[in-house]
Amino acid sequence: MAAGIRADGPQGATFIELFFDLVFVFAVTQATHTLAEHLDVRGVVTTVVVFWLVWWAWTQFTWTLNGADTEHPGVELLTMVGVVAAFLMALALPDALGSGGGWFAGAYTLVRLVGIAGQFWVSTGDAEWRRALRTWASLSLGGIALVVVGALLEPDARLVAFGLAVAVDLVSAWRAGSGEWRLFPGHFAERHGLFVIIALGESLIIAGGVSTEGGLQPATILAPVLVTVALWWTYFGWAKDAMEAACADTPSPRRGAFCRDVYSLLHYLVIAGVIGVAVAIEQAVTHPDEPLTTAGVAALVTGIVLFVGGTGAALARAGIRVPRVRLVALAVLVVGTAIFEVEALAPATVLGLVAVLVAVVAVAEQRGHPVPATTDA
Repeated sequence: MAAGIRADGPQGATFIELFFDLVFVFAVTQATHTLAEHLDVRGVVTTVVVFWLVWWAWTQFTWTLNGADTEHPGVELLTMVGVVAAFLMALALPDALGSGGGWFAGAYTLVRLVGIAGQFWVSTGDAEWRRALRTWASLSLGGIALVVVGALLEPDARLVAFGLAVAVDLVSAWRAGSGEWRLFPGHFAERHGLFVIIALGESLIIAGGVSTEGGLQPATILAPVLVTVALWWTYFGWAKDAMEAACADTPSPRRGAFCRDVYSLLHYLVIAGVIGVAVAIEQAVTHPDEPLTTAGVAALVTGIVLFVGGTGAALARAGIRVPRVRLVALAVLVVGTAIFEVEALAPATVLGLVAVLVAVVAVAEQRGHPVPATTDA
């Protein structure tokens, strides 16, 4: 065992981890503003690819810190280096395909390499853990190299290189996920839950900042709050604890694949959903007297589908039955948007209707699914 570095048992999220998460959520804000300014097909593709790289850097560090004593000075220093790199990466995100590509790639490379080094450090003396880690690290270096090479290319070629890096990330996760990773379920679930809740809060900060500049209009402010509260409920009402309980019930050798799928992969959809909803909210509060554009409505609907549906997909992968009301509500949202001219409605009305629909899902599921007891292991 790495003396003093590895956690002796289950632990909760510490202040250094929260600090680390806040810097990454700044990247969520950057992605939201960038997508809002380029709400077209290319803008969506760019955001999906670039934000994946940001998300993958964050979720890798979550694996690193899960088994570490996060109050150890060495681990804190390692994490602080990751904080600095992540902040630079978030700053460069809006121009990752432009002149900021070098800064983005350099900061991304640093946070990834620091995370990998931390994993090797924490896993010292554990042959099974190291075996899975070597598979992960060797393949991950290929994806990191693609990002570095991409920074030297023109924007279109750079986007392709970054996309290939995403593909390599997926392959590395698939190959290494079945190994032994010594994961603590409670800590893993808590870290991802905290990221979700901070990201949701950031969407309200965006709304509040924009509305303060343009003058307060109660209906326009209340509607985004209701949407965010309803989304919070669909995740934290029972789903978060249910996934954690299922993770705790999963034998340790299979826990890596569980956390890879339920958290590292499918929670990307959940956070992407927050970005989509935040884009629509920003448009609504910026122009409260004008109907949402078609692209704005699409961002809202896609965001809700990704958040609520992504949580449902995570539940299904965890072996938990997805309530029918969740699926019906998503179908109603998509079909209703396609049939009715919702673009003609006031932004506050559109957001209010969506909030009611999502709240119905939250209330119905809460009544039918009591919060399970969670245990760490």
